[in-house]
Formats: sequence, C-alpha cells, structure tokens
Amino acid sequence: MYYRIRYMLYRHRYRLAGVYRAAALGGAAVLLFFFLCYIPWAGVLSKIPGLKNFSLFDIAVSWSERDPRGLVRSAAPVMAWAGNQEDYPEEITPMSVVTAMLAPFRVNLDSPPDLLASEMPALAEYRRGLAAKAASGAGGGADRKTPETGAVLTSAALLGIYHTHTGETYALTDGVERLQGKQGGVVEVGRALKDTLEKEYGIRVVHDDRVNDENYSYSYIESEKTARRLLENNPDVQILIDIHRDAGKPRSESLVKVDGKEAAPILFVAGSDARAPFPAWRANYDYAVKLADRINKKFPGLCTGVRVKEGRYNQFLHPRALLVEVGSVSNSTAEAVESARMLARVLAAEIMELAPDKLFKKHDYDHNGNERSSGE
Repeated sequence: MYYRIRYMLYRHRYRLAGVYRAAALGGAAVLLFFFLCYIPWAGVLSKIPGLKNFSLFDIAVSWSERDPRGLVRSAAPVMAWAGNQEDYPEEITPMSVVTAMLAPFRVNLDSPPDLLASEMPALAEYRRGLAAKAASGAGGGADRKTPETGAVLTSAALLGIYHTHTGETYALTDGVERLQGKQGGVVEVGRALKDTLEKEYGIRVVHDDRVNDENYSYSYIESEKTARRLLENNPDVQILIDIHRDAGKPRSESLVKVDGKEAAPILFVAGSDARAPFPAWRANYDYAVKLADRINKKFPGLCTGVRVKEGRYNQFLHPRALLVEVGSVSNSTAEAVESARMLARVLAAEIMELAPDKLFKKHDYDHNGNERSSGE
C-alpha cells in the first residue's frame, strides 16, 4: 500500500504541483483582499476630504437595488444582527444572496414559465395579458363590483399586505402571544384591512398570508422572498405593509377609544441604516410620519407615532414600505381589527392621491378620508 501511494503521487506529480500552486495563489489573493479592504489607505486617500476612513471594502460591497453595500456586508454571518426576541432584521443565507443578485433581472428561478418568459418577450407579453385578464375578471366590469356596496374594484392591486411574524397574535383572544407555524391574529387584521378597502372603496388589495416565521430566526429571510414575489406579481402596488403587533405593553397602554369604540393603538416602525446600508431609509420614514399625522387628524390618538429602529425590515424594497404594529399582545383580535378598519379609511385617501388614474370609480377624498363626491 505504501509503495502504491508513492507511485500514485509520483505519477500525478505535475497535476498535484498545479493544485499546490493554485492553492498558494488563492490564499495569497484572499490575504491581499482583506489587507486592501480592511486597512485604510492612510498615505494618499486619507488626505482627500471625505475619504479619511476609505477602504477598498467600500467598493467591493457597493451594489444592491436601493441598498448599496448591503449585499456583501450582510452576507457575512458575523454581521447579522440577532436583536431581541421581536426583531431579527436580517440574517442572510447563500440563497438569499443569490436572490438579491438576480433581483434586477426579475426572474423567478422557481418558475420555469418565468424563465422562458425572460428569454421570449412574446411569451412574457402573453402572460402579462393573461394576468391582467384574470385580475379584471373575465366577465368585464360587472364582475369587479363587490356585492355589499357595488364598489368597482381596480383591475390591479394597489396595496400589498404581508406578515413577517405571521404567528403573532393577541393574548386576550388566543391565550398565547404567538402561534407556532400558524397564522395568528395579525393575519385577521390584514384580512380586515383588505376587506374594508375592497368592499367600501373599490381598491384591490393583495394579501399574502404565507407563514414566514416557522423558523423565527429566519423570519425576515422568508418575508423578503414573500415581499419580492408580491411586488413582482403586482407592479402597481403603491403602498406595501408588513403587519405586526407590538409586544410587552400592559393593557393600560394597549387601548384607545375613538368615536366611542375601543381599538388597538397603531405604531409605525421605520428601518434605518444603523446596522446595514440603507441610503433611502429617510424617504420611508418621512412617509410613515406623514401617514401617522393623517391618521391622528382623522382618528385622534389612534396612532402613537413612528419609532426608528436599527434594522431595515424589507423597507429597501419599496419607497412606501411600512411596518405597522397594530396593538400589542395585551389586545384582543377584535380591537386590532377595529383599528385596521380605521386605518383603511386613511389608506384609501392616500391611494386615491397616489394613483387616481388606476381607479374605475373615481372618488374625491380629503386627507382625513372623508368622501367629497363620487362619479364614474
């Protein structure tokens, strides 16, 4: 055996030498990369205004859709932030990195028809036509009317709803804070928001109730996939909402009375660039502040404001992406649903402003959600 091994090594000595050289060169390249990336060039670059702490790492990680540098930086596991039990802003897997790299091409690798459509423009146009026909209803405008109010639904979804922590629920109703692997009370809140906007205002809503938190630590990895798919399939979405519920608040801080009705307070959470690059976060924050102000003008005290946190919460995917905490664990589902119906009135007015040309039935709303007039 010993001589046989020696003979094999001797026979393949040239191939092995090539492997050794490649390994040595690869190791040297890795060391050089880290040297260039993590050690600032104090000699020349530090003398240039604004580049004192510059390193080539800033170039190496300077790509993403609305999130320059976020892709590679957050791909390093050591940079993932665990946060508290309610917040896992992002933990990145190799598959999520690949998904982000392919995002500009908008190709769904899980769907062979999408792959074919990306290579065959005619097929893509045909698929888009089928989707539009399915959304608008094969029977024409009459099929778009809701039976309750006769409101004419828009052909395209103008608001998107999903749930990163799908299992979050309300203890007064369910007796627990979270339903493992199941849809909690926050999904009922999403359904109430959808129903109100569609039945009363004719605004079509896409509500993705996929469970994203079966593995809680990977909630935002899964919900990013959900949000991306939702936006890809519904390009006309004007506002994207991730509905949660707050945690740890006592009952005394979890109830508001609006027009004599008991409701759960609403809180907006805005992501920031504190832990990962997110240069456009202030646009999302400003919109959340604007919406909070409009809610309180219509329903005083319903919204407790906007809280800035350190994660990004998928908000880099859309300029009007919102994380909404409806009530806390100390509320009942009915109280949170009541708040969702109130929120729908303000969102209806917002969407009327953002996309008036996409509505079949034209409404004229003021900023408080009051209808001034209506007509075809």
